[in-house]
Amino acid sequence: MKKHIKTLFILLIVILTNNSCVELEEEPFGLIAPENFFKTEADFEKAEIGMFYSLTGCRSSFDSFYFNVLGYGSDDHEGTPKSARLSEFNQLKVRSDNVYLRIIWGSVCYGAIANANGIIGNIGNAEGISEDKMNEFEGHARFVRAFLYFYLTRYFGEVPIIDEHNSSKADQVGQSPVELVYDFIIEDLKIAENKLALSYPEAGKITRGAAKTLLAKVYLTRACWPLKDASYYALARDKAKEVMDLGIYELEPVFANLWLTEFKLTLKESIFSLYPHAGNRGWWLHITSRPGVEGGWSDFTSEADFMYGFPEGPRKEATFHTTFVDSSSWEDGPLQQPYCAKYRDGGPACGPDEGGCSFVGVGFTIPLRYADVLLVYAEAANMAEGGPSAQALEAINQVRRRAGGFDQLVYPDLPSGMSQADFDEAVITERGWELSGEVICNRWFDMIRKELVVEIYKEKYPYVTIQNQWLPKPVTEVQLIDGLEQNEGYD
Repeated sequence: MKKHIKTLFILLIVILTNNSCVELEEEPFGLIAPENFFKTEADFEKAEIGMFYSLTGCRSSFDSFYFNVLGYGSDDHEGTPKSARLSEFNQLKVRSDNVYLRIIWGSVCYGAIANANGIIGNIGNAEGISEDKMNEFEGHARFVRAFLYFYLTRYFGEVPIIDEHNSSKADQVGQSPVELVYDFIIEDLKIAENKLALSYPEAGKITRGAAKTLLAKVYLTRACWPLKDASYYALARDKAKEVMDLGIYELEPVFANLWLTEFKLTLKESIFSLYPHAGNRGWWLHITSRPGVEGGWSDFTSEADFMYGFPEGPRKEATFHTTFVDSSSWEDGPLQQPYCAKYRDGGPACGPDEGGCSFVGVGFTIPLRYADVLLVYAEAANMAEGGPSAQALEAINQVRRRAGGFDQLVYPDLPSGMSQADFDEAVITERGWELSGEVICNRWFDMIRKELVVEIYKEKYPYVTIQNQWLPKPVTEVQLIDGLEQNEGYD
């Protein structure tokens, strides 16, 4: 009976992956029978839509706040205390039965991975499709699979590696050591790097530059906790430099423009962006990040303490929303926290009475952008070379100059002659300011890989230990998948 329950559970995950948050009359992209489906270019396109649908097709992914929930342990933003389930993440007291763990694990990550596996495993069945087009399909699928395993292992540590070869026995795969998960991610990204083109006529396609950028971030993370293989600093430096040398990307001169929908298809800083895809009911980030006085749902806020330490200038103004439409201040609001300003332009304010914002579908988010590349290069070069070179200084100072609106009095360059340790601290601090509040959770992942969680929270949450740098695995998965073990310190 237990075996039958497991099999049924795996099948339900696949079935519900792309339909649990859409209307029933919509085309069920998640129901793919490989033996009679993967033949034509249209077949692969539908499968790709299903893969991306898990990322931007409903309120449980990057188009809302759900994906960000798992990073609420960071010090730059938090879930609002209206929900005990959100507060668990804020306070680093996450229970293994928290529904957000299950949603992100199954419905988003492994759901999209299942569709990516379908594409990769059936490349050989294609009929009459050009080599360039098949390279695009495979490159996209391998990038997405690597992208999501990168999230999974940073959130949970040892996770099952389910690929095109073992997906029919997903309940028996067990978990793999973190090192092997990183090996798998790197292999996928190297293949994607060779399969993908530098650019495509259609906006929003995953490109070679995106694969290189993600690979640089993976290398950098592998050099840090928990694997701490310092040889990967040089690999991260070199891969980030490859992206810089492409000559395709550059910083948007006006920081606030990065978050305006009128520029979403033309931003040269964007390396990988997520837009609404076919069948989307809407884009929810603009409403989940708004205060209630503006018709928002107040699902997450910025943190006042983090804002207080934030340097003045255009970047700060574009990061925090502090004065509401009724002229009231965040200090007078019920939560007494500032709000994230970066996603406000995704659509007009609305509330539950407007049918759940189903008319909204214009927002976007940027998981990978050029400022991140510059900061990855600066950090990796400093650590690989024993100190900051002129090139590393220039990389971080480009970000700083833009942050201050190119006013050196507002945001001066970092000086030469800094020690390796001081420069490393400056880069991590800069990353926190530059990437604050974004749903890609960079601040949380930086705190983890640099082992800052205990240091930052030792006074506020003295019970926090290094074990809190990984979240508990969903209890439903631990109970149903052979060999999947709960992380230490969790029930």
